[in-house]
Amino acid sequence: MKKELKKINATEKEYWNEGKLERSKIKKLRRHAFYYSYKREKIILDQLLKDFNGQKVLEIGSYSWAAWFNEDTKPKSLTCINISEKELEKGKQLGVEKDFHINHLLMDANNLTFEDNSFDIVFGGAILHHLDIEKTIHHIHRVLKPGGKIVFLEPLNMNPLYKIYRKLNPKERTPDEHALVSSDFKIIKEKFTFDHYFFDFFTVLFGFISLKIFGDKKYDNWINKIGFNIDVFLSKIPYLHPLFARVIIYGNKK
Repeated sequence: MKKELKKINATEKEYWNEGKLERSKIKKLRRHAFYYSYKREKIILDQLLKDFNGQKVLEIGSYSWAAWFNEDTKPKSLTCINISEKELEKGKQLGVEKDFHINHLLMDANNLTFEDNSFDIVFGGAILHHLDIEKTIHHIHRVLKPGGKIVFLEPLNMNPLYKIYRKLNPKERTPDEHALVSSDFKIIKEKFTFDHYFFDFFTVLFGFISLKIFGDKKYDNWINKIGFNIDVFLSKIPYLHPLFARVIIYGNKK
């Protein structure tokens, strides 16, 4: 039986407000595996975020913008929503000295209460997989203006190795989160033009080896670089996309 959305929301709120996640183990691996990927990710996001300037922007989340925006990113306004008071407060603290307006609202992304055609762009970092994709995408489509844009960075769960890892390390994620699979892509494609960049398959394998050799230091090394270069090449082959760990999704409202 499918769990009620109300109960899922309550659990998500509890986990984020009380800081229940234990990610010390995965963070060490990420510092190796994603070292070069983060640099590539930043270059791609900087290009996509040029469209944010002078626009009314909604973040599904509280503070991804603090890592994503560079000094040249200046939206007309930025609205940030979150179901967790604690996460929302982090965004408020980061936004104190910004020279563009930021509005923080406690809101469930599964049920956006904004009027139709309210925003030019909706974005988020690692957030869709915490939500009911179908409900959220419906609302994102509704609140976007005609031709409005989406940009999301999300984890994937199509590689069998990642599925096993997730099963073995449940404390690294909330109980109901669900990294994206192919059926989620289909839901997004129904309402948006769709393109993507894939990250991290061999980087994870090589990053694990690098962590064992170098420990939690010296991430800029030849082992991680080889894994990264292999992934950049393989990410151009569509039938290999299910092997990757993360994706940037971007497109326009249909």
